[in-house]
Amino acid sequence: MMHFKFSPKILQRLGEELVPNPDQGIIELVKNSYDADAIECRVELIKTSAIGGSIIISDNGVGMDKDDISEGWLVLGRSKKSNREVTQLGRLPVGNKGLGRLAALQMGSQVLLKTRPKDEPGVEYSLTINWDDFQEADVVEDVPLDIKQSVTDQQYGTDIIVSNLKNIFTKRDIQRLARELLLLADPFDNHTGFHLQLIASEFSEIEKQVSNAYFSDAEYHLKAYINGDGIAEASLLDWQGNVIFHAEHSDLYQETSQEPYKTPPTEFELWVFLLNPQSFSARKASISIKQVREWLAQVGNVRLYHRGLRVKPYGDSDDDWLNLNYARARNPEVRPSTKTVIGRVIVSDPNDMLLQKTDRLGFIENEAFLELKRFAIDVLEWMAKERLKVTETQRQRVKKQVPRDLTEAKARIEEVIEAEVPQESRPQVLEAVQQYETVTERETNILREDLQLYRSLATAGTTAAVFAHESGKPVTLIEKIAKRIERKGKEILGEKYEHYLGEPVTKLYQVSKSLQRFSKFPLHLLKREKRRAGVVDTHIVIDEMVTFFQSFFDEGKIEIIKDKVEGNPCIYGSNALLEAIITNLLINAMNAFNVEGGRTEGRKIIIRTETEGSNLNIKVLDNGSGIHNIKIDEIWLPGRTTREGGTGLGLTIVRDSVTDLGGAVNANPESELGGAEFIVKLPLVGE
Repeated sequence: MMHFKFSPKILQRLGEELVPNPDQGIIELVKNSYDADAIECRVELIKTSAIGGSIIISDNGVGMDKDDISEGWLVLGRSKKSNREVTQLGRLPVGNKGLGRLAALQMGSQVLLKTRPKDEPGVEYSLTINWDDFQEADVVEDVPLDIKQSVTDQQYGTDIIVSNLKNIFTKRDIQRLARELLLLADPFDNHTGFHLQLIASEFSEIEKQVSNAYFSDAEYHLKAYINGDGIAEASLLDWQGNVIFHAEHSDLYQETSQEPYKTPPTEFELWVFLLNPQSFSARKASISIKQVREWLAQVGNVRLYHRGLRVKPYGDSDDDWLNLNYARARNPEVRPSTKTVIGRVIVSDPNDMLLQKTDRLGFIENEAFLELKRFAIDVLEWMAKERLKVTETQRQRVKKQVPRDLTEAKARIEEVIEAEVPQESRPQVLEAVQQYETVTERETNILREDLQLYRSLATAGTTAAVFAHESGKPVTLIEKIAKRIERKGKEILGEKYEHYLGEPVTKLYQVSKSLQRFSKFPLHLLKREKRRAGVVDTHIVIDEMVTFFQSFFDEGKIEIIKDKVEGNPCIYGSNALLEAIITNLLINAMNAFNVEGGRTEGRKIIIRTETEGSNLNIKVLDNGSGIHNIKIDEIWLPGRTTREGGTGLGLTIVRDSVTDLGGAVNANPESELGGAEFIVKLPLVGE
């Protein structure tokens, strides 16, 4: 009788391709501890900052007997676990293929398994795997594995030691692992009784940040669920715990048929933060926006917990699986982003409706998963709709009230003139009032025209934000492909890798970083809090804008020089206005090089700040082609441009933004560098 046989190389390929990140491999071993009813699981890294270190994963679970090892742990692609069989602690096992641990075990050249079954006190089984033995074998079956039995006085549980590691763990790797372990079981409402510990200084630092809970400082608290019949319900609470909106299934389900959601019973909970001084004014004085921002940087976004443990990548810092940022581009005022929420979707799934992918990263997008995702998005849409109704009602009320207020104010002025102004002076006073009304009406008409222009610009901006958000998915794919090429290239080519593939792979990384930075930029500019008036540190804004554009400067081989005056000069206005000025002047300078016959070498841009009495001068100059083929006073007109494909709106925005800040802007066709120079003069204020 003939059988399939497998080359040892299949083990290596499965290990590399199923779980590409080392932290994810360790997480898979930790999940095995969870399935074994462990209360505690400890991960210890020993000398992992250099090749040859070790990883020890220890737990106090029920352990394995000899049969469990030979017929379960060593069988790849099949697990002895019955997914519907609840453990003694009431857990539904999360493992289902027995493949996840393979990647972690292959992180080193040797694995030692030591396990003490709960049903056999005083007995320990051990198994050693030397992966080098498989390299010399023709097929996997040629390598014998011996399970040894010995006497022990240790408590039941399992230890796995992966030694002689092939890769180095950087500080960033350890920080990522610490964060993943802390968030594996919901740290804010852990009913599973599963406690994790990483023996590393980075763990305690991040644990402290994660454990800081600022839920009471959220502006809104959303609660929603699907029952066993697929019927959904949701409530939105304010920061005081009062229900302000409630939805039945018919309010949430977006289809006219109103069918039940075809997914397991699910809970969805979300806390929404408005990170501005106004929303925090009524809260604890000891809590700052900075503290909440730092906390959300660690725990923000919406995570998915399946059978008590988190499923990656849902809720990772770069994963917007519920399209929060995409939707926010449509209604920034009433929709949260992944940086302003913390949420969890919890599903037990006793009937295996949700199926994890083989690489353990996410679920197969079958009907049950798509319905689960649709439920969460439907709830978010309902919340945004209800908040938008309130916002629009308030806005319309103000619009209707303003004309009445103006009429009443005018009548009041006439009454005061009639009662207080002498008869002989009334004509002059009435004439002055009429003149004021004429000027005000003219200003109103100008503002209406500006409003139409900026609504068009807002449409362009939000559209760009949508496209930028969508570009994130292929950008992530580019980076993953680059990593795969780099790893395989070094493995196959060795020292020849740099000669053949080093430069193009580096270019791929650079391109992906540039696109990632672009995808974040529109959403960064659209943040609502940036439009609030206050004292603005100009140097901070300049530094942020230069950082955002740095990859574009690098790609265009442009040297950017910041020549800043000493101190922290501040203006009164908003970050949004100053960002608009700096951004458009930098874009204008970069475009100066992209003209026919333009400079290709030695490109340079200077952004300079100078104080002049009570004013701050911000100068942006370049060594591009200068201002030609257009009158200097026409460059500020909307739609006027000398560049093919240009909008002619950038300098209009600069002029209007400077005017709004009470300043002035001028342009010189040629600067000390040879190209154009723009000088923005703004009034200074004390910090």
